Amino acid sequence: MNKRGRTKLFVIVGISLAILLISGLIAAADSSNTNQVIQDKIDSSVSGNVQGYVEKFVEKKGIDTDKINNITQVDFDSLPKEVNIENVNDNNLAIYQIDYNKSSTTQGKVFVVTYSVDKLKSQGDLIVAQDKREFLNFGFSGETDKSEFMKTATGVEGSLDKGYVMMRSGSITGISTNLETLNGNGNIEIIIYKNGQAIQFGNTFVVDSNGIKKDYDVQSKGTVTFEAGDTISAQVQSSDGVSWKDATTLVEVTTSD
Repeated sequence: MNKRGRTKLFVIVGISLAILLISGLIAAADSSNTNQVIQDKIDSSVSGNVQGYVEKFVEKKGIDTDKINNITQVDFDSLPKEVNIENVNDNNLAIYQIDYNKSSTTQGKVFVVTYSVDKLKSQGDLIVAQDKREFLNFGFSGETDKSEFMKTATGVEGSLDKGYVMMRSGSITGISTNLETLNGNGNIEIIIYKNGQAIQFGNTFVVDSNGIKKDYDVQSKGTVTFEAGDTISAQVQSSDGVSWKDATTLVEVTTSD
């Protein structure tokens, strides 16, 4: 995403919330009447700039403004269950809820989310409600001065060919490691393999003292991807003369279905 000093607005229909969650009845609306109706329904605590966002959306999508009951700002400390957004805070994101009559007996909600691209860029990827996170557990128990493949949560030692088989397509979005170094000077790397090929994303330790070491890294969706049926494994690679023990690694994968 290129840096731009402007605010973007995104739309996604239904409970699949990206930056704008839309659901409900769509009907023709008279644009000349739209502004006044929205102004009457918007909460006094909501800034005037928000009305412009709502007006443009209503005009573009033809939402029947007569069905809008209220427009309020959502409290970040008590987000609705439909909103699941991470890596952002109230310094760079604002969420507004529109309550409307879905039918004569059913109420509906619309969430309008606006944010600053430049501020969000510095915080990394945006995880939204349709994304699913899972964690692949790898570990090695014992002491060694060699490079070793780590075991899965079932206790099976991995290899270039053995590991976790992905059931859906997705991305590798994070990794964290905790281990103890015992002797020597050099490097220890946690290497993640996809179908036997290193993916160039992992944890690295510069060993110049003994003790507990930890590291973690995250990256955006789409940077390192996998397909259903791909095998993911993990290895601890140690420099000659560096001894270590008891490694625990979590690999985060993100899927959208």
